[in-house]
Amino acid sequence: MDHRIDRRSLLRLAGVGALGLAAPSFLTACGDGASGGGVSNAGKDLAPWPTRVPFAGPTPDAPGDDSGVQPLYLKYPEKLVRSVDNPVGDGSDVTVLVVSFGAPPKPVGENRYWQAVNQALGVNLKVVVVPDPEYGQKMATLMASGDDLPDMIMFTNLALPHAAEFVQARCADLSEFVGGDAVKEFPNLANLPTHAWQGMGRIGGKIHGIPLERPMPGNSLFVNRSAMDAAGIPKDWTTEQYLDAAKELTGDRKWGIGWFKTLFGGLGAITYHAGSLGAPNAWSTNGGAFATTLATPQFEQALEVMRKLVESGAHYPDSLTASSTDMQSYFHNGTVASISDGFGSVSLPTLTKINGRFDLDLGRPYGPRATPWQSAGVFGYVTMKKADPARIRMLLRICDYLSAPFGTEEYELANYGVEGEHFTKDAGGIKTTDLYGQENNSLLPTKFIGVGPAVLYLPGHPDVAKAVHEWQKATLPKSVRNPATGLRSATEASKGAQLSQIVGDGIAAITFGRKPPSAWKDVVAQWRQAGGDQVAEELAKEHAANQ
Repeated sequence: MDHRIDRRSLLRLAGVGALGLAAPSFLTACGDGASGGGVSNAGKDLAPWPTRVPFAGPTPDAPGDDSGVQPLYLKYPEKLVRSVDNPVGDGSDVTVLVVSFGAPPKPVGENRYWQAVNQALGVNLKVVVVPDPEYGQKMATLMASGDDLPDMIMFTNLALPHAAEFVQARCADLSEFVGGDAVKEFPNLANLPTHAWQGMGRIGGKIHGIPLERPMPGNSLFVNRSAMDAAGIPKDWTTEQYLDAAKELTGDRKWGIGWFKTLFGGLGAITYHAGSLGAPNAWSTNGGAFATTLATPQFEQALEVMRKLVESGAHYPDSLTASSTDMQSYFHNGTVASISDGFGSVSLPTLTKINGRFDLDLGRPYGPRATPWQSAGVFGYVTMKKADPARIRMLLRICDYLSAPFGTEEYELANYGVEGEHFTKDAGGIKTTDLYGQENNSLLPTKFIGVGPAVLYLPGHPDVAKAVHEWQKATLPKSVRNPATGLRSATEASKGAQLSQIVGDGIAAITFGRKPPSAWKDVVAQWRQAGGDQVAEELAKEHAANQ
């Protein structure tokens, strides 16, 4: 088999960008010097994080906790409350640029969901939807131009060079509107967990965006539990049992592993293995110093596991060259028995695509001293074009409305559309209609303008919801955060591509047997010399400034 792979495939394998090894934050920027200059937080007066005012919400069937376990809802609330009492918009046009992972939305004149959202917000949303493959180039062009900006721009966790400088120079400083107690003017934004704001990070000590919150689990192993059960594979497994399971599932042509880079720079397969074997989440800190996970024995062990999977033929042959969408389809139709994907794919759309072919579950870490890697707690953030305070407040009210929590009327409209058209309700809760499949907040990504804190509710699939909740309780208490989350490094911004290339090439060469495992130490040394150690020093300064 020819295992040559291109640059994109290298990053699919390594998940380098989201490892934080060369991209400690999705708010990357090139500063004026090693400290990060104007966008660095070191030596700056820091705007206070928004005061948290939690929404009480409906009583869950099983509670969440501080480790990140989500509250579980097996039934939809019988009575919803309003979270927005005052008018939102002023009747004006509001231009928005967002990313999309699906087909283009139907035009507003033919789109009942879009019309209903416009009516609720009291504005005319003019949404520019950029397909995922084109997003990086679109954003680079936008940032390099002197053209007038959209009113709102969604930044994802894709590492964009000079993004923080651009945001600082051309987007509104929101500190006075949402910093500290000021956020109480926008109750749904005040309900966002502090970890989401911290995951977004400050720029030059200021708050420049509204975070799009995500659950704390990071990259996860999605598994076909029906196939696992048929093969006698337990939920809790050792390293050896995991490798045996991959071989067993490959034997009946349900390929054990489908490697791929998850949506928008999400964590790659290496992170599941590194976390299973106890490696730090990208970096570790000791006495204020940052040390890379690349140099740990646990990370080397993860490479050995991946190498064994390749040697045994347990990975899907085309998984490195197939697109993320194709690999997800292979999992949904049962061609592969497991894939590495972002936790956000635990969703009703995923279950709809599986369509009852098998029971969905998540694979637990397999090492005795596992340190599952947490996510950044955000998928991205929304910035606003500089404008007068009244206009900024109106744009913030739009984000506030769309960030309404589960159990509110606003959440129902934003997530399910119009009752009787996009969904109905019965004793089992929400039942989506065929129209929902054509009009929703994925095709018209209003969820990338504002989103409420995620809860675990999967209408029509209570058993999956319970299984995922059990997985969270077993996994998250021992999970670890990336200490570089929300920080920035000028060296990473200027040399990130080079550092990523070094890591990606090394992982691929060792995993596919072109170099022996002992060569990894040379890879780490090269990475250090090329700028990795400088990144660590800059992160330490940023970390100290944020304490």
